[in-house]
Amino acid sequence: MTKNKVYIICGPTASGKSNLAIEQALANNGVIINADSQQVYKELPILTACPSIADMEKVPHRLYAFFDGNKRMDAALWLTYAIKEIKDTLEMGKNPYVVGGTGFYIKALTEGLSVIPNIPQNIRDQVRKEGIKAKNEYLYNILKKYDPELAKKVNPSDRQRMLRGIEVFRATGVPLSVWQRNKKIKPLPDVQFDLNIVDFEMSVLERRIALRVDKMLEMGVVDEVKRMLELGYDEKHAAIFKVIGVTTIRKYLSGEYDLAAMKKELVLLTRQYAKRQRTFFRTQLSYRDV
Repeated sequence: MTKNKVYIICGPTASGKSNLAIEQALANNGVIINADSQQVYKELPILTACPSIADMEKVPHRLYAFFDGNKRMDAALWLTYAIKEIKDTLEMGKNPYVVGGTGFYIKALTEGLSVIPNIPQNIRDQVRKEGIKAKNEYLYNILKKYDPELAKKVNPSDRQRMLRGIEVFRATGVPLSVWQRNKKIKPLPDVQFDLNIVDFEMSVLERRIALRVDKMLEMGVVDEVKRMLELGYDEKHAAIFKVIGVTTIRKYLSGEYDLAAMKKELVLLTRQYAKRQRTFFRTQLSYRDV
């Protein structure tokens, strides 16, 4: 069987991968499919640097700003959406361009995820109910008891990953870290991936990030975050609060930060994120520069 091809364009934030994808998709009858964990949320298109309406009119874009911020997106769920979009695109005779900066999503698409049994809803609900009142330290201590290996890899403030580890152990009696070592099943075995990573030196990325922050402010990102906060989402469970910049802009809205302090922190946090992205792409994926 002749393998279908999926083009992947990934890289750190502000690297210009979206513009490159538009150029290539226009020239190659393409459809762009989002692989960025923050750009899925519909409430924050400015803060997450989603493609503009003009860009989306040039070429079809999928999985951008479509997901409710009070829900939780993860790699497994994203993979379900992405596989459908890829198959639909190929069936239309078009070329899929998977574009984004979330390396774990790209890795899941190209290599697969470990098979983990479905967690009964009653166990999931019970763990989430416990998590509402529990402090991070309490959850982390439970995770260390259930799954010491996973606890070493999880930030003690990452409530979602801690709750996930707890619910998997309670449902299966087997630590999540053990399940993750199981053989992975490739989700698209008959697809050939063309992986390309866009990158610059950090000094260049830092300048581009600073310009992006200025542009976001001009576009009204503060008001965008204010509107999201007014929706009243539960901060402990709504993953949208982990989007880079939400906490910083909230501090500005409350008067804790002035404009200069807010801008400085937005640039710093985005730069730190870009460094983590670069490390992941260089160490976790087969590498080929664009």
